Amino acid sequence: MAEGQDDTGKLDLGAVIHSSAGVLCLVLGGLMYVDGLAWAVHAFAAMMMLTFVSALIISISTNSWVTGHYLAMTPVLGVILGYADFDGGFTLAYVLIWAAFLHFLWRGYQAVQAAKRAP
Repeated sequence: MAEGQDDTGKLDLGAVIHSSAGVLCLVLGGLMYVDGLAWAVHAFAAMMMLTFVSALIISISTNSWVTGHYLAMTPVLGVILGYADFDGGFTLAYVLIWAAFLHFLWRGYQAVQAAKRAP
């Protein structure tokens, strides 16, 4: 069964929302560092909250407390620190969402390699 599909083979809307929010976080996080785009900080923070909530809902509903879900949830700590005027808070969140994304890519690569080895 492909990731993002439920037991019936249908696309899981929660997984689509979660992964889309994560990719948008990467884009909006990059825009935070462009002069004149102060709105990107708030958009990034909002998408990070959506990613956090969707990872939490997916983890609870599927009882799958996996590393990738934890990595998707931790950047919200950086957002909280950023809004608390901690200088590196938003940067911490951006680094952590990249860690989650790279983990996602690595797990996908591992799944492909495992499928190739399966008889």
